Amino acid sequence: MKQEKMMKQYNEEVEAEVMQTMQLLDEVKPLEVHHLFRVRLMQRVEDELEEGGKSRSNLSIGYKLAFIVLLLVINLASALLLVKVGEDRAMTTVGQLAESQSDDYSSQEFAYYDQTTSYERTTTP
Repeated sequence: MKQEKMMKQYNEEVEAEVMQTMQLLDEVKPLEVHHLFRVRLMQRVEDELEEGGKSRSNLSIGYKLAFIVLLLVINLASALLLVKVGEDRAMTTVGQLAESQSDDYSSQEFAYYDQTTSYERTTTP
């Protein structure tokens, strides 16, 4: 019986708080928004999108330019290695270059990668 009385009192307190809250909500005045709010908001969003796009595009152009310069330096260095300035030999032709590279990869160490070379498996007894 005592618990029922406490529960009833608790429920009444909750109902009183709910009623008080509802009265406060009824008294709140509706918000008034400026008639140009949406226009200003959309303009700001567009401005921020344009600024973000410019900074990202400048950054990507910088990376692309650095990569192109790196490739150019590598190509120039390889050309200088092929053309040995101090020697009186004729320049290496493309055919000779291809032959020298193919000779480099035909050794026993690279036989695993070469499909034409036979590979014999040795087993220990």
